[in-house]
Amino acid sequence: MNAVDDRLVRKQQTTINKLFYEQVPALGMRNYWHPVASGRQIGRKKPLALTVMGDEVAIMRRNGKLFAVANECPHRGSRLSRGTCEFPGSNTVTCRYHGWTFDLEDGALMAALTDGPDSPILNKQIRVRTYPVEERKGIVWIWMASEEPVPVEEDIPPAMLAAEEVHIVQRHVRGNWRWHVENPGLGHATMLHRDSLYMRFVDMFGFGKNFSAPLMDEGNDGEWLQERMADFGRSAEFEGLGEWPVHRIGEVIPLAEMPPVQGVTTIVSVKVPGIIRITNFPIRNVMYYEWFVQTDEDHYLYFQTCCSYAKTLKEKISFWLRFFAWGRFVGMIRFNNQDLAMIEDSHDYAKRRGFNDPIPSYRPDQFQIAWRRYLLKFGRGFNFPEMDEMEVETAQPEVVVEPDKAEPSTASS
Repeated sequence: MNAVDDRLVRKQQTTINKLFYEQVPALGMRNYWHPVASGRQIGRKKPLALTVMGDEVAIMRRNGKLFAVANECPHRGSRLSRGTCEFPGSNTVTCRYHGWTFDLEDGALMAALTDGPDSPILNKQIRVRTYPVEERKGIVWIWMASEEPVPVEEDIPPAMLAAEEVHIVQRHVRGNWRWHVENPGLGHATMLHRDSLYMRFVDMFGFGKNFSAPLMDEGNDGEWLQERMADFGRSAEFEGLGEWPVHRIGEVIPLAEMPPVQGVTTIVSVKVPGIIRITNFPIRNVMYYEWFVQTDEDHYLYFQTCCSYAKTLKEKISFWLRFFAWGRFVGMIRFNNQDLAMIEDSHDYAKRRGFNDPIPSYRPDQFQIAWRRYLLKFGRGFNFPEMDEMEVETAQPEVVVEPDKAEPSTASS
């Protein structure tokens, strides 16, 4: 890169970082559908209380349908998640404090039970805020913006909708969604995860070479920003320090070429509003997605999913054995716990310094830099003239032939 190109890159990155902090909400992108719970968490009687992007929300089920409302009665603020259904068969919730009863469809006050059926408060057109909520693949999705929602399928990866089974792990953790979206990639994987149980016996390389981050429509899962590398270095001599990484006893599992999943060969990808996709994790022949749904200033819901495409009983048994005996705990929980510690540190760093930026001269950060550019250029509702002249790299996917049947191997990766 010559001096002119270097100055241009730095100028563009300064613009991107400025817009990122000014325009990307720290509490999350409200104008997208976000997963917030498993459908199993919401029964017929007790509402589920959640905090989503700073809003307290109560989600409940009536006549098989999900509803979401602001978790406060507009009378004296009692939480509607403590409420009851006093009129079986209706789509209503009644506040436990004074009996104010609301229509869950539009939030309108229908009765004030302790003031009788002719209560004058009914003339005041009082409402509780409602939120669009849907259930797909056993997951509860909520739309937090005030404008009309897009169809929920527009924000769910197609390969997830095509899955035979979707398994969920969710945790409420400390940090900010923006830093976790920028966590994936080889810049950290070959260092942080080298000593994890998941990777301890893998003969892992040390660093990638010739990184790129193309925006690609690959396989059956729509368009994603993908991390690519042309080559890697298994180990190298670092001047004045010695060799790294040093091969350790027990690293006996060779890195194998992974099968495509739903036509997708790329390992790590990201999509607006901040969805991470990883193929063949935590076991082979599955698609892994994770979301980071901010709850308050310092915490977010870490929502992880594993999608299986096993169809026959034999394939399903193979998946269940590999997933529950290894992948779920060793991969999705223990392995990713290492990331959570780093995200918390990144969050504290950002609060101290006021920023937390990828660095152009550190080559593995090209993926994170490309993500910010992609988000600002293509994020729903964003339209920044400063981004018009900034290109997002694109590429054509390779043609892949997907196996007819799920791989029966019990390997960890």
